[in-house]
Amino acid sequence: MQNILLVEDSNMFGKIAKKKIEKVFNVPVYWAKSFAEAEKLLKMGAGSFSMALLDVNLPDAPHGEVIDRVVKEGISSLVFTSNVSDDVRNLVWSKKVADYILKEDPNSLEYIVIAMQQLEQNHENLILVVDDSTTYRTMLSDLLYIRKYRVINASNGEGGLDILDRYPEIKLVITDYNMPGMDGVRFCQKIREKRKSDQLAIIGASSEDDLSLGARFLKSGADDFIVKGSFLVEEFYSRVQRCLKQIDLFQQIRDAAIRDFLTGMYNRRYFFEAGTELISQCELEGSQLYCVIIDIDNFKSVNDTYGHDIGDIVIKQVAQAMQELSEEEDIVARIGGEEFCILGPIASVDDGLEQCERLRQHIATMPMIIDDGSGESLKVSISVGVCFSFGGNLDDLIKKADECLCRAKQNGRNRVEFVRDMP
Repeated sequence: MQNILLVEDSNMFGKIAKKKIEKVFNVPVYWAKSFAEAEKLLKMGAGSFSMALLDVNLPDAPHGEVIDRVVKEGISSLVFTSNVSDDVRNLVWSKKVADYILKEDPNSLEYIVIAMQQLEQNHENLILVVDDSTTYRTMLSDLLYIRKYRVINASNGEGGLDILDRYPEIKLVITDYNMPGMDGVRFCQKIREKRKSDQLAIIGASSEDDLSLGARFLKSGADDFIVKGSFLVEEFYSRVQRCLKQIDLFQQIRDAAIRDFLTGMYNRRYFFEAGTELISQCELEGSQLYCVIIDIDNFKSVNDTYGHDIGDIVIKQVAQAMQELSEEEDIVARIGGEEFCILGPIASVDDGLEQCERLRQHIATMPMIIDDGSGESLKVSISVGVCFSFGGNLDDLIKKADECLCRAKQNGRNRVEFVRDMP
């Protein structure tokens, strides 16, 4: 996040808001108390503001003129208001702001922080808008851009399916019903053949006066439904946010099931599930793979000397180094206390050994920071056992790699031992 512009004529509210935001986000907040002061700050800091918090009514701009000026600069803006009448709400949304905050609400500052955090996170969300109407696609896309979402457009269902194949990171689809070739309901059904509701959310939309369309969309796999031309902007944003939050919660549940709590690496359960699939894939392709067992040397003495909290820090730093130095195709997991495993395809035995040796040397020379305050550190090493194979049973590969690990320990630790399991 870059600098933040705060335009607010109330000394008390301005001071509190500035202090709160700077504390939470650790970025400078530039505070203007009038339209004229805001104009000066915009000219002085051209291009340096990533977000703005604006008062609708200023002494020298009583009708929201400052909103037009700031939005014109392409700055995502949140608006303060003490009045939430329909006229004020319509005025605010017409100026393409990201959200508004009721100033007198005792929770307003907390809402501001949450809204700002949400805006910063929204760029991680990719949304697909599918509609044969260029006007409607543009309108929805503009609303989503205001909230900093990333957006892709398609004019029909066939194009939408092609985009979903090319961009698996899409989290939400907003689709019209009445489209040439494939209607929105059929499009939903085709999506659900590939992407389940815990991976992708769908919002159906239609301008037709058919009360059954919403039910048809929902029964075909959609998560929500809106009627074109009749929804409020804030309602639209709320529905989009709810759908994306649902996908994020599913992802958190999946991560909790397959990730190690301490290191964030894959856990033993995921390693065996995904590892079996990877071995089958390598067998079909005729490609070689390596199974690597890694153990931190003399780890018990680390715990005995420094305590288990420091031991956890050492495990996390070793895990981070493993993840940074591993290849993208590798499955990297923590399978026991100080024991880790890597399974992945390799071009040759020499390449696999080079990869393991590079990791061993990196760990051996890397200082483990155990106290950020004092800068105190310690050194650890790892022993590595490797089995090279063209397939087979994962349990057998792990057993052979573990035998190599034992040999590395017996031969003095801080070394790599390997075996070729050739067909």
